[in-house]
Amino acid sequence: MAAAITVAVALSLAFAMGQILYWAQPTITSPLPWMRVFRLPEPAPFTLTKRLLHVGWMIAAALGLLLLIMYRRTSGTGTGGRVGTVRACQFGILGALLLPYAVMPLDVLASAPLVLVMCLPTTAVALLCVHRVQLYRRLPGWLLLTGFGWGVLIGGGFGTVMIVWFQRYAGGYLLDWEHPRDAIRSLYTLLSLNAGMFSEMGKAAGVAVLYLLFRRHFDGVVSGAVVGAAVGLGFNLTETVRFMTVIDPGQAATQFWIRQVVGLMAVHVAFSAVVGAGFGAARGLSVRKDRLLVIGGGAVAAIGGHFVTDATMPRLATLTEDLFSHNQTLDLLVGVPLVTAVTSGPFVLASVVILRRGLREQAVGLAQALRGEAGVGTGAVTRPEADVLLSPRRRLLLELRVWRRDGLAGVRHLRRLHRAQLDLATQHWHRTSSGADSAVANDAPLRARVLELKGLVVPAVRPSSPSAQEVPS
Repeated sequence: MAAAITVAVALSLAFAMGQILYWAQPTITSPLPWMRVFRLPEPAPFTLTKRLLHVGWMIAAALGLLLLIMYRRTSGTGTGGRVGTVRACQFGILGALLLPYAVMPLDVLASAPLVLVMCLPTTAVALLCVHRVQLYRRLPGWLLLTGFGWGVLIGGGFGTVMIVWFQRYAGGYLLDWEHPRDAIRSLYTLLSLNAGMFSEMGKAAGVAVLYLLFRRHFDGVVSGAVVGAAVGLGFNLTETVRFMTVIDPGQAATQFWIRQVVGLMAVHVAFSAVVGAGFGAARGLSVRKDRLLVIGGGAVAAIGGHFVTDATMPRLATLTEDLFSHNQTLDLLVGVPLVTAVTSGPFVLASVVILRRGLREQAVGLAQALRGEAGVGTGAVTRPEADVLLSPRRRLLLELRVWRRDGLAGVRHLRRLHRAQLDLATQHWHRTSSGADSAVANDAPLRARVLELKGLVVPAVRPSSPSAQEVPS
């Protein structure tokens, strides 16, 4: 929880940096009419976000001071009955630091409900595909939806807020009346860099918070990439509605085609999947430096990809428009997919390769754990069951047979049993790996859950063997 709060504090520091740059910017003075764009009043949702964040900082500071007092009073004696109070204060700090970023996305989504409804079906299908790509153990649905919600509200809000900050202070630092063309080029390039850096930072923060709070559910690169993709889908939803209603309302249909059809599983989803894969890979590493390296590598790659996409896409779009002789229909049907493939295609390919390798690694680890559990003879997993659990096709065929015989209730029970068995095997796999940590759950309650679902007598929980003890982090 302390590390998750640190992530939230990092977002607040980035916001404070934008405010300081705005306060310190040189005054813009010019008679040119187009300069009025740098002196427009700030949007009302942005003003509300600022005020709520300032209040949130004070609330977080007060709760932090309360935690410090409680820690000093209970130092050396334990927290006793104060554990619930400590946890409530920690979640209060997280909420105070993060929830204000949801103001601008909520304003955009609430002001265009029909556009939001239009974008939901394609987004829901993509989210279902992301969930189904997990062929073995799957993340809980609530965790996937939490990542999606972060992308919609917190990730989308933080990225938008930081872009607005840049638009309000950049002109004072970069405008050069002796070389206006170079100044505009610098503004555009740095705007792309700002958008890439802080948009990916907001999405990566969501993956980081979920990883830190629910690390037990991260199996490896597969679950990490899935969480990252869910966050990216949420971010893409907010950005699509914003572009269709605020930035480019005259080309709403074109924006829908670009962001909800062609680029739905590319761009933001691909970038965030790479970031999430870094966190998933860190789950299996025992050396802190190695974990930071893979996480940082994924984040830097996503920022670089986002920057290159934003910086080059307009130029590439101009080239395709010329290539198709300004035929708008042909440019949309062929040019847009071509530009998307050139800019974010490498990240889509990287995500697919990462998922394939991760699924193969997961299959090998689960095979050893399931067959080992079957060999013990506890009844939680038998050898025929192990073979079925390792084959997604055979699991699906079994579900169809159970559905014909027992209906939906039987299928739901079978899926709960399979999830419990895969959870048991996954935790055993993590415990025996070199990167095991304190987030690995104990085998006994997981095995008892499987036996309960099977309707077998649950044996008394015996102390785990030394090989099955929790490995300290």
